[in-house]
Amino acid sequence: MDIHTIRDRVAFRTSLASLKRPAFLALHAIQDEPRDVQIEALFITAVALAQGAGLDPHAMTVRARAQIAEAEVTRNPLIESIHDYAKGELR
Repeated sequence: MDIHTIRDRVAFRTSLASLKRPAFLALHAIQDEPRDVQIEALFITAVALAQGAGLDPHAMTVRARAQIAEAEVTRNPLIESIHDYAKGELR
């Protein structure tokens, strides 16, 4: 039995490596939808997931922005790939 809650696992994650595959699976699943729908659907999904899991969606957004800022300093390929996708496909 896992003694850590989802809140613990999120709070103590130090690497984005485990998020790469699910991030790209989510993008792949919606890539044929209209561009504006892709973005809004992912945001609605993220907020509903956070709320359903008892996490504050605003705090999760703040955390994600901090993780992205840190990843950009080290030129993390996950964040660069998502940025490239958005620049190439969503503009």
